Amino acid sequence: MAAIITDTFDYNDIVRVLDLDEAFVFHQIDALQSKYWRILIKTKPKGLKIFPPVMVSGNRGIDYMIFMLSRDWQTTKKQRLLDCMYFGVYRQSDGFHLVGFMHLDYNPMAKAEKAFFTPHFFDRYRERTGLPLDMPKMEVMKDWIMKNYHLNSDAQGSEKYPDGIFCAYPSGVGLGRELPDGNSEMKTFVTYDMLRGEQVEKGESQSKMAKVQEEDGFKIYKDIVESLLKNRGL
Repeated sequence: MAAIITDTFDYNDIVRVLDLDEAFVFHQIDALQSKYWRILIKTKPKGLKIFPPVMVSGNRGIDYMIFMLSRDWQTTKKQRLLDCMYFGVYRQSDGFHLVGFMHLDYNPMAKAEKAFFTPHFFDRYRERTGLPLDMPKMEVMKDWIMKNYHLNSDAQGSEKYPDGIFCAYPSGVGLGRELPDGNSEMKTFVTYDMLRGEQVEKGESQSKMAKVQEEDGFKIYKDIVESLLKNRGL
């Protein structure tokens, strides 16, 4: 596998690189645990706490943004480790691409689905949410992540777009397509006031559903933690 991502790489090639990098990324996450655990012991934050991202460079052309987080101090204390979000960033001739990893069933042992975000998506996000036009693309990506980690996607296939995806975020809607392997590509971003017709109702419904799913998912997550700790005799 080439060390540098080129324009000849399609999503299947990128997925293979991501899979090869997986052990490297998890090693980086494990190495960060002790540092942020000491911070949590001192601060004992209530509710969700997301730390600024740590950037690590892979050796195959993809860099990673790792966000260490505590969903809740009491739960984090029980499992004695932090959760995390991480995103892959790679560059092709059209700019920076982002890859998100989503555990849609809240099972930490499940294989994450991959959501690919094009440079155009972040151009439209920056423009349509009023961010400075000269804001570096990497900072735009970080802004989007911190403001939009709640999401709800819906495969809304139509005759024209049979693989279409409509994804509601707190700050707007991502439009994209489902890839043949079950992963997804998000191609552009619109704000809620840009929606028309039945899209308005769909956007409002999915935005509310995203918050409910996040709350329900956290309850399921706590049950999983309790089960894992019980099985380990802790």
